[in-house]
Amino acid sequence: MISSFLDNRRFLSISIFAIVALLTAGGVGYYCTQHLPAQTTDAEETIQTTTVRQGSIVLLASGTGTLVPAAEVNLGFSTGGLLAEVPVEAGDQVEAADVLARLDDTDAQSQVTQAEINLRLAELQLAQLASAPDASDVTAAQFQLTSAQEALEELLNSPSPEEITIAQADLATAEKQLQQAQSAYDDVSWRPGAAATSQAMDLWSATAAYDKAKANYELAMAGATEEQIAGAQASVAQAQSNLDSLLNGATAQDMETAQLNVEQARHSVTAAQIQVQDTILTAPFSGTITAVEASAGEMVGTSGIITLADLSEPLLEIYLDETDLELVVPGYEVEAIFDALPDETFSGEVVQVVPALATVDNVPTVVALASLDEEQSHNPWLLPVGANASVDVIAARAENAILVPIEALHELSPGNYAVFVVVDGELQVRPIEVGLMDYAYAEIVSGLEQGEQVSTGIVETE
Repeated sequence: MISSFLDNRRFLSISIFAIVALLTAGGVGYYCTQHLPAQTTDAEETIQTTTVRQGSIVLLASGTGTLVPAAEVNLGFSTGGLLAEVPVEAGDQVEAADVLARLDDTDAQSQVTQAEINLRLAELQLAQLASAPDASDVTAAQFQLTSAQEALEELLNSPSPEEITIAQADLATAEKQLQQAQSAYDDVSWRPGAAATSQAMDLWSATAAYDKAKANYELAMAGATEEQIAGAQASVAQAQSNLDSLLNGATAQDMETAQLNVEQARHSVTAAQIQVQDTILTAPFSGTITAVEASAGEMVGTSGIITLADLSEPLLEIYLDETDLELVVPGYEVEAIFDALPDETFSGEVVQVVPALATVDNVPTVVALASLDEEQSHNPWLLPVGANASVDVIAARAENAILVPIEALHELSPGNYAVFVVVDGELQVRPIEVGLMDYAYAEIVSGLEQGEQVSTGIVETE
């Protein structure tokens, strides 16, 4: 933008560049004695001059802005459930870690209780394996082993002579009683209704006793089956293992398994406690509740239901044309006038420039954030979030500077300038050092004094 003013020279600028060329070639004398007087006659009525003055110059980029919170978050639960309590409402001030909402935690608390029980059982099992065996436990295990061994021995040695003798005697007795009952029934069997007589009942009882005695005799003579012996042997092995475990203590593998069970149970307790904590929604930072979108008794999911904003130090979000990118740097001054307070100018500084352009109304836009002076922005009701403003970002400023119009400058080479100074009614070329420049004026760092007259060519200036 500024360079376009510097390039606007018209015919006098062409003569000035010719003068510069003459000067660099050693033609100063010719220019002052021959060329300048010849030109003055034709141009003396059109060449304009201006007085070097003192003033201020500011390089800035203008745009718009919106007041936004320093931080804002939409909060929700990590798992859904029945909303049991919402103790806050829009406008409330809260501190970090304050409770904002609670879910019904009945199921979660039950899972914690069950997990704690499982942990205690695992710890008891580990302690039991690690401790010395109790004397009564050892005695009981020895008794079980002895009993199992005796039962196996009895099976292996059956039938004994005594068992055979008893079985034979029982069978003989049952056979004699059956014969007697049969003879008594035969005496009355010809009578009508003989089947209902006492003799018939005695015969039936004697027959059953005989069959039982015969079966016992055959069983005794056959001895124990392979299945019975195998079962008795397994009982002996189990009893021996139980006794050995008590006497020798737990194996390394048993101890490791028990320890892993304890660790697993502890993790289950922690997970259950986290589920309880997840039923409580707390504030991650101090701020103001700006929205509450659910009430107690509602079923909620994982979407946000409460909005929390930090309004203590709001930021000004600034939107500038992309051509002003080089004029927006963190640390640069900012001046803003809000639509709601048109008579007050707010100051601050740029704190961040978004590294990517945004599209606003289909226009590529530079977005930056600025902090406002605390004494001006501390009242959120004076400057509510969302307030719109006209914004100037000040890239550079020079106060009480020596100023000349842009039209007075002549660029000798990139960054090097000169002006024509009126001395005793004559124009003299003078090199100068230039500082800040805007679209109208340039700051003169050295080479000119306030009150001197300089030529602006044919352009009339104030």
